[in-house]
Amino acid sequence: MSSADLRSLPLADLEHLLVDVLGDLPPGWTARRQALERAADSPAQLQALDPLLLAVRALETIESGLPIQIGGLRRGEIWEQDAISVSFDAWRRGQRVLLRALRPELRGDPVWQRRLHASTRWPAPHPLPGALRMQGEWPMLEYPLHGPSLSQLLPADERPDTQLIALALEGGLAGLEALHARGQVHGHLSARHLVRTETGFELIWLDPVLAIASSPEQDLRDLGKAVATLDPSGSDPVGELARSMAHEPPPSVDMARALLSRTLAEALAERRHELAMRARDQAKRAREERLLSATKRLGIAISPPVGQFCLRAGQDSVLVVVDSDGTKIKGGPVAGMPARFMPRVWDAEQGLDPVASRALLRAWASRKTGDETRRAKMQAELGVDDAGAMNLCRWLSCQARLRAVRMLLELGS
Repeated sequence: MSSADLRSLPLADLEHLLVDVLGDLPPGWTARRQALERAADSPAQLQALDPLLLAVRALETIESGLPIQIGGLRRGEIWEQDAISVSFDAWRRGQRVLLRALRPELRGDPVWQRRLHASTRWPAPHPLPGALRMQGEWPMLEYPLHGPSLSQLLPADERPDTQLIALALEGGLAGLEALHARGQVHGHLSARHLVRTETGFELIWLDPVLAIASSPEQDLRDLGKAVATLDPSGSDPVGELARSMAHEPPPSVDMARALLSRTLAEALAERRHELAMRARDQAKRAREERLLSATKRLGIAISPPVGQFCLRAGQDSVLVVVDSDGTKIKGGPVAGMPARFMPRVWDAEQGLDPVASRALLRAWASRKTGDETRRAKMQAELGVDDAGAMNLCRWLSCQARLRAVRMLLELGS
């Protein structure tokens, strides 16, 4: 546990400590305090958890001490804390505001009343603080908000939104530039301090009282850590820049902006190349689809030669016969003519049977190793010649090639 007073720790860091101790974050500060007391099951552990219990109990006390309705405002959950004050989420007729109040034990102290009022003398980058108001004897400040915090924006898609991440980083850098230019630091920057607006992001700065001095480098580190939550997978180039800033921040805001500009330029060039490749692939796919359609039409554009042919006569008296009527082709080995059954080789509806077609073409190519005398006699009985058989085999070979082309085109698309 840190040796610093945890009551001045940024609320996001305090909640992370609670998660480390409790495993999860119960809703409400009373439930969190009760869970902490249950977690201390030994004197040594109780003493170790005392600083955290002190901070949680302080927040529970101030939350229970303020009414839900405050001068037309409806108070919500605790939003942030610093060494002297606690800020609440609040609403007035649909308008979201932050309500910053002194801690109960300090509300009557004129020194801290003047310190709280001093926040109104110089405008923060975003938003401008409202006037100091009193709720009974409890001094408070209002800060208008114009949208949801970055902590409320979860990535909607698996692919991170580069533009959203860049807007968040640029909005944070613009706010830090204004602060650092007048010698101030943010000190409590987290995802909840970046608010989404119609034009981008604004940095919320509540002029916190810091128990431990911060630095511009720490502000940049905290900004990178906050923006990196929009890219949990680490797949976006701007998200990767934010993550690198969280580990090794640049020495100034100007250099951070230069890195952002260069990263965006490289991401844009890569995106344009990706889109160009995708367009080229789509054009190639369109050409392949046209070729595929053409091969399908060509496959049925020319009818096969008509006739019954003997392609081979084997030494074992087996004949290889093909029969075409112009709309379908049947063929295969038979024991004699007329054949009672022959398997389908081709028709217009189902196309070519590659196995049966290959067997017929192989038989025609090896016809001279068989009984040519018997084959010639069979051709004469069928009233055909070898020229017709050759044309039919060539037609089948063309169909086989068209089928191969269609398969390659379909595989490519």
